[in-house]
Amino acid sequence: MRDLGVSGTAMTNALYYGDNLRVLRDSIAAESVDLVYLDPPFNSKATYNVLFKSPAGKAAEAQIEAFEDTWHWADQAEQAYDEVLRSTNTDAAGLLRAMRGFLGENDMMAYLAMMAVRLLELHRVLKSTGCLYLHCDPTASHYLKLLLDAVFGPVFFRTEIIWKRTFAHGNVGRSYGDVTDTIFWYTKTGRYAWNQQFKQLHIGAMEAKYQNVDPDGRSWQSVTLRNPGVRPNLHYPYTASNGVTYQPHPNGWSCNIKRMRLYDRQGRLHFPTKSTGALRLKMYADESEGERLQSLWDDIPPIGA
Repeated sequence: MRDLGVSGTAMTNALYYGDNLRVLRDSIAAESVDLVYLDPPFNSKATYNVLFKSPAGKAAEAQIEAFEDTWHWADQAEQAYDEVLRSTNTDAAGLLRAMRGFLGENDMMAYLAMMAVRLLELHRVLKSTGCLYLHCDPTASHYLKLLLDAVFGPVFFRTEIIWKRTFAHGNVGRSYGDVTDTIFWYTKTGRYAWNQQFKQLHIGAMEAKYQNVDPDGRSWQSVTLRNPGVRPNLHYPYTASNGVTYQPHPNGWSCNIKRMRLYDRQGRLHFPTKSTGALRLKMYADESEGERLQSLWDDIPPIGA
C-alpha cells in the first residue's frame, strides 16, 4: 500500500520509496504506465510495519505511524473519502458513499476509502493499452471488486484469477482450509496489450492428451472444427480429399475454405468413420506451445515465510 514499483515508458528501472499516493500524484504522468500489479495489505490485521525500512536500514517513523493509523476511521480516512467524492468519477463517489452508509465509519471503511483514492490515481496513470492486476484475499475482495468496477467500469473486468498459494492445512476444524488468494484483472480500454502465456504439461498429461499416433510417429489429438459462435459466412459444404462431402455444424466451420483446403493438403484433417460424422482437425503434440494459461493457478510453489 505504501511502496510502489512502476512499469512504464518513462519510469523504466525506477523504484520510488514512500507513500504511493504521493508518488503517483507527484512523479507519475498520466497515460504513462503499461502494467500495474497491486499487492496491498489485505486489512487482515497483520503487522506490516516490519516490511518498511528506510534505505539506510532504519525504521521509517512516518511509515510506521501511517500503518498504525491507516485501518481506523480517522482524519486520514476521512480525507481520502472526501477526495474520492470530489473526483470526476461519479460512479466511484456514489459507490463509496453507499459503502459508508452500509458499513459505517469503521476499519473496513477506512481501508476501502484509502484503496479507492489510490485506484483512481492508478487508473489515471495507466496507458489506454494498460492492465491492472489487484491481489487480495477474501477479507475485502468483494468490496474491492465493486470499487474496481466503479473506477474502471464493469465492462473492463477481464478475469478473476484464483491462485492456490499454499498446501492443504491440517489444522482446519469447523471450516474449510484457506489455501487461495484472488487476483482481479482489469484493463483500461478494450485495446489492451496481451501476451499469451502457456503452461507446459507433464509427460503423463501429454500422453493422455495426444493419444493418436501417425505412421511417422507423431502424436496428435483431434479438435473440433465447429465455430463457437454462429458464423453464416463460414457455413459451406466441404468435399475433402477422401471424396466425401462434409456439412458444417449449424454455427459454421472454424475456418474459411482456403484454410480448410490447406489443412487437407497437409494431411491434418481427421476423417470420421461415418460420412455423416464430424470432420475434425489434427493438433500435433510437437507443435503445441502448451496449454493456454487458465484462471486457476495451481502450479506455483507455495511461498514460505
